[in-house]
Amino acid sequence: MGNILSPTKATTTTRGDVSTKLSEADSQALTVFLRHTPEQAAERRMEFDTMLWTFLHSATENGSDPAQIFSKLINCTDNGTQADAIHRLGRLDTIDFTTFARSVCTSAIAQFWNKEPTAGASDSSLSWVVEWVTMPKETTSATSIDAWRAWWRQSALLREVVELALRSSLHLEKSRVLILGVSEANLTCPELSANDLNRMLGGELLLTAEMGWALSRELPPHSRKRWQCAYSSRRDGRSWSTFQGAMEGRGSILLLVSEKKKKKHSTQRAFGAYLDSDVVRQPSWHGTSQNFLFTADLATGLSVYRATGFNDHYQYLNYAMQTLPNGLGVGGQIEHFGLWIDSGFVSGSSNPSATYDSPQLSTQYDFAIGTVEAWVVRASTTASDSSGKVSAITANPEAVALLEMANRPMYSTPAHRGEVDP
Repeated sequence: MGNILSPTKATTTTRGDVSTKLSEADSQALTVFLRHTPEQAAERRMEFDTMLWTFLHSATENGSDPAQIFSKLINCTDNGTQADAIHRLGRLDTIDFTTFARSVCTSAIAQFWNKEPTAGASDSSLSWVVEWVTMPKETTSATSIDAWRAWWRQSALLREVVELALRSSLHLEKSRVLILGVSEANLTCPELSANDLNRMLGGELLLTAEMGWALSRELPPHSRKRWQCAYSSRRDGRSWSTFQGAMEGRGSILLLVSEKKKKKHSTQRAFGAYLDSDVVRQPSWHGTSQNFLFTADLATGLSVYRATGFNDHYQYLNYAMQTLPNGLGVGGQIEHFGLWIDSGFVSGSSNPSATYDSPQLSTQYDFAIGTVEAWVVRASTTASDSSGKVSAITANPEAVALLEMANRPMYSTPAHRGEVDP
């Protein structure tokens, strides 16, 4: 089989009456797979690679043209033709979709974070990702071509994971868009420090590789470039002052929280918020409508709750005061937050919130905090005041709170809140 395609030039392959010209890059990629046995492919990578190798090898052995099928797999051709090729790749007429989805997701997540798939790591951590992309009501041992075509047209998420899996197996350039309807931004991973990446992939952080991929595709483009784990209670210890200092005024924040597990083998579950603008200490709501709340559950997948416009109660931070709650709140009302982390850093709470049309995020209204993480996903763009002067508002936050509750005017507030005086 090694001479079917030449890795050094654009190639024309002939099988029966079919002749298809491949680009040099496609030729090289296909040749790599046709030179491996299934056992070697399994050792070199993981399930999806073996599936792809077997698919192309079978096409060669039974007289089909692997070049033609390969081109349908990876090129932006007719959507129906491409869907048929993916259906054939996964042998979905004979196996259940979940089996195919699991192998695809394993390879896709590995490609997103530029890492090798690892055996045994996918079963639990990938369960909710697979559930997320699985066809509704798909319970049979086979997937008909008509059902598959319909789902392929409807699911941009499924096309995205197949795109990532193909890139991983075929070592394709990230600039190359292969699958119809997939945004390039959703395929590019944020830059992480080597330490943060290793800790995430090693399971030392609450944010997993699968959760990071899922959340990144929900963020605005400006928050998908570079991430830094500014605070982790597992790494930095449980300290409100450390948490507040790592997050306040740092820029866009991805906040993740888990409840303290009551059972030793409880299902992995996290919830939290994306806070687009600087989180600052002040006795009133602030933030923008780009904020959102979310839950990530092995059983149900990722659910995102975005601002409705019902009110502007996007985010709230206060501490060292007696007149108002001390802690971090997102959405809802004072004392009835969509998500609340008390400054005591032992407990929190969650209520249904009209701000984000979100349900109760935690399993109980009041919950014991398990792990808290704050990721800076975009550095602050607000210039800090280097004069060293402290305004009257900054020095007297409780007086500000009383004035606001009494609807009394506060002079110098625009400058204090980073706005420009007219």
